[in-house]
Amino acid sequence: MDKKVLITNSQGAQVSADVVMAFKLDNNQKYIVYTFNERDNDNIKTYVSKIREENDGIYFDSITDENEWKLVKEAIMNETIN
Repeated sequence: MDKKVLITNSQGAQVSADVVMAFKLDNNQKYIVYTFNERDNDNIKTYVSKIREENDGIYFDSITDENEWKLVKEAIMNETIN
């Protein structure tokens, strides 16, 4: 993975994450899949966030709507299969 993003965590520390993919859905909303390369048994943990752009920066928001989450999962699966 060659694309990185710098994320400020809840403790205020900046940590580097590898970008797995970024995409936009028909709802005109942008999403990002990223990892800190943490292992969970044989798997690498990944995270998915909604991207919110404001004048003072770019923020990652949680996906809380079940229908939206379903669309995001479908988009990820379609991208990884292709």
